Amino acid sequence: MLKNTRKICSIVAGLSLVSLWGTSDLPLPIPTAEAVYNSESDTDADILDYVENRRRVERENRLNEDQKKLLKDAYEMKEHLREPLDPTKNVPVAVEGDELFYDENTGDFQVKGNVVMTSLDKRRFITEEANGNLQKQDVDVPDKAYMLQLTDAQARIILNGYKTQYNWGKEEGKMENAQGKIDHQFVKAKRIEMYPDKIVLFDASATKCSAKNPDYKMTAKKIEYYPGIQTISYGVSYWLGSIPVYSVPKQVSKEGEKGIYMPKASYDNDNGFGIKDTLYYPITDNVRAYGDFFISQRSKVKTHGGFLYNTKGFGNFALRTGFFEDSDGKWIHKAPTLRWDYGAKIGKTPFNYSLAYEHGAWEQDGRHSIHTYYYAKLGIDPIRLGTWYVYPSINYSITDETYDHSRVSGMGYDVTALKEFDDRWTTYLGYHFSKSNSQNSVFDFDLDSYSEKVTAGFSYSFSPKDRVVIGWAFDGETNKLMDTDYYWYHNVHCAELIVRYREKRDQIKVTAQFSPW
Repeated sequence: MLKNTRKICSIVAGLSLVSLWGTSDLPLPIPTAEAVYNSESDTDADILDYVENRRRVERENRLNEDQKKLLKDAYEMKEHLREPLDPTKNVPVAVEGDELFYDENTGDFQVKGNVVMTSLDKRRFITEEANGNLQKQDVDVPDKAYMLQLTDAQARIILNGYKTQYNWGKEEGKMENAQGKIDHQFVKAKRIEMYPDKIVLFDASATKCSAKNPDYKMTAKKIEYYPGIQTISYGVSYWLGSIPVYSVPKQVSKEGEKGIYMPKASYDNDNGFGIKDTLYYPITDNVRAYGDFFISQRSKVKTHGGFLYNTKGFGNFALRTGFFEDSDGKWIHKAPTLRWDYGAKIGKTPFNYSLAYEHGAWEQDGRHSIHTYYYAKLGIDPIRLGTWYVYPSINYSITDETYDHSRVSGMGYDVTALKEFDDRWTTYLGYHFSKSNSQNSVFDFDLDSYSEKVTAGFSYSFSPKDRVVIGWAFDGETNKLMDTDYYWYHNVHCAELIVRYREKRDQIKVTAQFSPW
C-alpha cells in the first residue's frame, strides 16, 4: 500500500485512449450553433444578423478559467510523459489529493482532501473524497463532485452533482441530482448517464437561459442527447417562467435543424400588440406536424400549419395551409401548398447549389390562382478581397399563375460584400437583380416593387448589450431611395428587444424574443 500526501500520482490502469492532444495550441474548435435573431429586412441588414449570431456563438464557447486550466494541465501531462503513448494501452490519469492511498497489487485507491482527478483526454473530477480501482478503471465519488469534460469529438460538460460513478476505460458513468451545462444547454436532472456516443438525462430540464430561475425552459421525463447528431426527448413540456406553454409526448431535434422557438411578443402600427408562437408535434422521426399562431390586438387570428418531412439526402418537403406574412407585413392565404427544398455542396469545390419547387392554391385581395414556382441557385463560399468578404450567387426562377396564365422567368444575381472594421463597427454593400417584382406578378408577397436593388448599411455596438443598425435600399435603375430601416437591439436578461423603424412607411415594430434555443 502506497500513501502520498499532496502529491500527483500518474497511473496507467487499463483506460482506452480516445484522442490525443495533437498540437501545442490550446483552444478547441468552436462548435456551431444556430443563428436565430432576424432583422426582417428589405435592406440586407439581415447579413449583420449572421455577424452578431456568430459572435454570440463565440461568447457561448469561451472557456471559463476551470476549462482553461484543464486544457493546460492535460497538455503539460502529455509533455511530461516519460515514454511515448501507446494507443493500445491505458491513457494516463493524474490523481491529486491531500492523502492518497493506493494498493499496487489490487489497484484499489482512496484519496481525500482537495481531490483532483485528471485524464489526458481532458476529463476532470474535483471533490473532497473518492475511491475506486484503477485496474478495473472505476472511480466512485460518494458525495458532491464537480466534473469537466473537453474530450475531442464529445460534448462539453460542466456539471455539479452527487453519487458519481465513472469508468475511465468504457467512458461511461452516472451522476445524481446534477446541474450545469452540456454544450450550449443549461441542464438540471435527477440522474445523468454518460456514454461515449450519448448523454441521457432523467427528470430533466434544459434551457439557454443562464439565470437561476430561467425565463423559459424545456422539461422532459427523459432526454437522449447525441452530440452533433440529434436530441430525442420524451414527455416534453415548454415553460415560460412557471407557466406551461405546451406539451408533446416525444420530440426529435436533428442537429442543424431549426430549433424550438418560444413565443415572441411584438407591437407594430398595423397590428398593435401581438403574440406569435410555433408548435410542433412529432409523428415519426422524420415527420412533424406544426402550427404557427399569430394573435394580435387589431387583426383576427392568423394561423398556418401542416406537415414537415425531412428526408435523408432528398431535401425537405412541407405541406402547408393558412395565412403567411412577409417582411413588409403583407399577408397571403395558401390553401394548401406543397414546397420542396434541397441544397448541397458540389464535391470538394467551393461551390454549392440549392433547388426549390412550390405548387399550390394562393389567394390575396380576391385573386385566386394555382401558383407554381421553380428555383435553382448556384453559390460559392465567401471570397476574401482584402478586408472584405464577398458573397456572390446566381439563380434562375420560373413563376406560373393560372389567374392570368402568366409566366415570369429569368436569371437573378446577388452579391453582398461585408467588412468588419472591429468588434463595434461592421458595414455592408449589396446588389440584387430579379425578374420577378410586385409590378409583374399576380401576388404582392415577398417581392420588391423593382427588379434592380442596391443596398448599403452599417452596424455599431455602443455597449455589450446595445447595437444600432441602419440600412438603405435604392432602385438601381433610377437611383431612388426606396427604403431606410433603423434598428436598435437591446439584450434584456435572456431575451432580445428589437426596435425597427421604417422611415418611408413611418412604421415602427417592437419585438421581444427569447435567446435562440
